[in-house]
Amino acid sequence: MNTNPRITVLMSVYNGEKFLREAIDSILNQTYKDFEFVIYDDCSTDNTAGIIKNYDDSRIVYRPNKVNRGLTWNLADGVSRSQSDYIARMDADDIAYPERLQKQIEWMDAHQEITILGTSVSYFAHKPGDGILARQPENDAIIKATLFISFTLMHPTIMIRSVDLKRHNLNYNPDYRCSQDHALYLDCIYEGLKFENMSEPLLYMRSHAGSISRAKHGFQQECSQRARLIFLEKTNLIDGCTDFEIETYNTFASGYYPETEEMVRAYESFTFKVIQNPKITSYFNKEILIKLMAEKLCNGAYQAIEEKKYRKSSLVAINSELKVYISQWPMDQKIKFFIKLLKSYL
Repeated sequence: MNTNPRITVLMSVYNGEKFLREAIDSILNQTYKDFEFVIYDDCSTDNTAGIIKNYDDSRIVYRPNKVNRGLTWNLADGVSRSQSDYIARMDADDIAYPERLQKQIEWMDAHQEITILGTSVSYFAHKPGDGILARQPENDAIIKATLFISFTLMHPTIMIRSVDLKRHNLNYNPDYRCSQDHALYLDCIYEGLKFENMSEPLLYMRSHAGSISRAKHGFQQECSQRARLIFLEKTNLIDGCTDFEIETYNTFASGYYPETEEMVRAYESFTFKVIQNPKITSYFNKEILIKLMAEKLCNGAYQAIEEKKYRKSSLVAINSELKVYISQWPMDQKIKFFIKLLKSYL
């Protein structure tokens, strides 16, 4: 008889005493009860250990490290040792909705074709509910295209089908100290696995200066760029692309708008070459992909034009050959764009 819990909830914490108790309580108070809560303490020097040890709950599996291993190593170790059907991520500064695990496992049980399930998130700064709702793309094709040009599948919301990782020999890659989730998602795309996001938010995600996404933003983007480049090389989707085109795409995908006309043209060229690659349909819906890549360039100009350094490239972008793949701007947006353009000269 299988006595393993159906879900392993994985958390790694380093000096997280400030918010840790709220995060732990939100998991222990889930409406769904059949889980183990594996918590890696990565050599914290504050009262993290004391907080964890203060709980008298048999579902908590406390794993204190003797040396600091980093988030990726801890997650990879947790995945390797888990015997559960599903692995759910949780961060030490976020708060899960009480019904999070219940709703995710019921959804995963009903959709056996999905490997990773995420949710929308509700950001907050001081108390749950005081921030914005960040909805995520829901279906597999849009998620994959978004992961190619930007990011989705919020890491602390995901639930993973364990057997799919084992079948394809996948895990978090210790080569990535940051963006380990993005690297894993790209590996899943390469293996033909599928994603989904639930439309409703099931996690309150804390926004504060100490979060990894803020504290290590530059390094995080470097890791994502490396993961995307490796994916492109493995899939041969960059056949015929120049180094400048690849670099321009990769930088833009990390959130840095093209600064010159040459970079806009390079991004255009890269997009058309990738879309025309015969291998593209093995990984992406090419109609969805080119639409999202076009929107990122042309609609992105609407925001970028406010900065003088993007003035010329934004004007080139709104007349790009990719423009035919986006919805035509309404008149009020066109007017606002040119008002922003005029202000950039002041």
